[in-house]
Amino acid sequence: MQLIPINDVGQVGIVKDTPPYQLPPNVWSGGNNVRFLDNGVKKCAGYEEVFATLPFGAYYIHPFLDNGGTYHWLAFGLNNVAVWTGSAWLDITRQKTGQLNGALSATDTTIVLDDTSYFPSSGTIAIGTNETGDASTNLYEEITYGANNTGTNTLSTLTVANAHPDNEIVTPVGTTATGDNPYSATSTQNWRVTLLNGLLVATNGYDTTQMWPLSSGVPSRSTPLRELKNWPATTSYCKSVSAFRTFLVGLNWQIGGVEYPNLVKWSTEASALSPPNTWLESDAVLDAGEYQLTDTPGKIIDGLPFGDSFLIYKEDSIYIMNYVGTPYIFSFKLLSPTIGLLAKNAVAEFEGGHFFIGNSDCYVTNGQQVTALLPNKLRREMFSDLNGDNYEKVFVAADYARNEMLACYPAGISSIPNKAIIWNWKDNTFSLRDIPDLYHINSGIAAITTGTTWNDHSEAWNAGAGIWGTGNYDNVLKNLVFAKPDYKADISGATAADPVVITSSAHGLADSDLVSISGVVGMTEINAKTYYAKVTGYSTTTFGLYSDSALTTTVDGSGYTAYSSGGKIDMPKLYRDDRGNQEDGSNMTSFIERTGYDLGDPSSQKFVSAVWPKLEVTGDNTINVYVGRQMSTEDGIDWNPDNGGTPIPFNPNTQSKVSCRITGKFFAVKFETDTDVDWKLHGVEFEVTPRGKRGSRSYV
Repeated sequence: MQLIPINDVGQVGIVKDTPPYQLPPNVWSGGNNVRFLDNGVKKCAGYEEVFATLPFGAYYIHPFLDNGGTYHWLAFGLNNVAVWTGSAWLDITRQKTGQLNGALSATDTTIVLDDTSYFPSSGTIAIGTNETGDASTNLYEEITYGANNTGTNTLSTLTVANAHPDNEIVTPVGTTATGDNPYSATSTQNWRVTLLNGLLVATNGYDTTQMWPLSSGVPSRSTPLRELKNWPATTSYCKSVSAFRTFLVGLNWQIGGVEYPNLVKWSTEASALSPPNTWLESDAVLDAGEYQLTDTPGKIIDGLPFGDSFLIYKEDSIYIMNYVGTPYIFSFKLLSPTIGLLAKNAVAEFEGGHFFIGNSDCYVTNGQQVTALLPNKLRREMFSDLNGDNYEKVFVAADYARNEMLACYPAGISSIPNKAIIWNWKDNTFSLRDIPDLYHINSGIAAITTGTTWNDHSEAWNAGAGIWGTGNYDNVLKNLVFAKPDYKADISGATAADPVVITSSAHGLADSDLVSISGVVGMTEINAKTYYAKVTGYSTTTFGLYSDSALTTTVDGSGYTAYSSGGKIDMPKLYRDDRGNQEDGSNMTSFIERTGYDLGDPSSQKFVSAVWPKLEVTGDNTINVYVGRQMSTEDGIDWNPDNGGTPIPFNPNTQSKVSCRITGKFFAVKFETDTDVDWKLHGVEFEVTPRGKRGSRSYV
């Protein structure tokens, strides 16, 4: 009898594309909800809800530390945007704009709009679009007005400094509220957010690019987003925007209703805490410009800086954009003519370059070469399982605290990303985990402000299921935050009554479910808010809106605008990863598995009498162990044949080995938990007795 050790079990990770019997002993052939850490296999930590009561489904989230040192989280929905105040969400969706009804001359004190009924009685507005142009041709200016006559649609008690043409857009500024002007983002294109010298800029490909205005260098949480100052035109959109050096780079444009999928446009250089002054490529004095990437056929998908270069990803190729100065400003060079990007937001930067999902692999590039990561590992596993009808929803998330990239994709029949491949760029290991139907993940500080204290704990030290060392310092570390919109149903009607009654077929809600509503046309008063649903007493297609979980206070919509069309119901959540051992309060199934072990000799039979795991478990808990056998590599695995196929419980606090009586030529082992427990595996040893070369018959 001898002990055959399997060491360095966290050196490679999970490989599913190569037959198990051809793998080195320390490589795993299967697993889920595990990561590889410090040369061991560790169960993935759980996640818990943060930033509760989001008033709409978030499809993109972004952390933002402003110039004044205030930390913000912004949530971007299909129609709305909100910012977390530290205790609640505040709607900062752009406001409705007006349009000049007649040209203006300098010194005018009254202006006429197409409609002023949604402007407040006084406030601040912006007229014009061009801060660097001729003052006689629509120079940008912000002015304060003191009166609003909705009967004549005039704003007065103001002084216009510059001339402006008829039909120019009039935009509310700062806290001047006119009512939300919903966005038109989609779940497949989603948002793209960037920071330009301290200014937050966002685009979704269907609306004019937005900015969060600054006052004395910092944004106010009560100030809505608005169109980026000096944007080319209200009929110009780009699929992606990114800051590079002190420029803004827009990719894949639609201008005046015409598509330019290969077009790259860049602004003039911007000053600190300011938007660019112009995007006018024809001005020879300025450094704004444009270039068409037509050497390869595919459309531009996205782009991201890396060091002194900017990488532009098309469907089928990659270009490098480098600053060269006047007169050309930027040069363009083809990096790869055959490898491209699968979807927007499917690329992220790390210290070695970019990690991205292509149309047949996951890749890294350092700006000089492109390297495929998954061949003979998890390439077939990912791309044969990826739902091709929803490939545009794939995305990448970087977990900088753990040196990991998550390649997130919709697996099987799921239409929303529910699976992730984890690549550790320090150790070059690969693993898999489940994600809870997410559209985006970002990394930032998500402080936990509630929970038990030391005095609240009465159990023994070794009985705690939490992670020692987490505490106040944990709230200054960056963690992944998950965005789960959790769409429930479409709305087909709403009554302006007390309470408001929503009509929606097959909504599937129960009493006191917390729901959000967005995208309603007409009765906009109910948009971007959370409510409690009351189902009892209503039909199967209707429910009432209440403001408390006890369903005692109705939402009185008697004075609301009549419902016109549209709208959807969500039950959105945001989660902070690496918190506890459960998935939002539910137990997680986590396992690591290796099949096809020949234990030194594939041609002979062996008798395994015990497995010795090098395992640590947090708390006084057990882990389920399976030991399997095969007589040939083509056989199915017979798990725990001496235990009726049921798992063998193993507690490393009281046991040192897993006893078994199994004969075969090839062996398998699996460690699995489905309870509130944390564990880490450092190695395993098999207690083996040779049985000779006696064919394929089992001998016990």
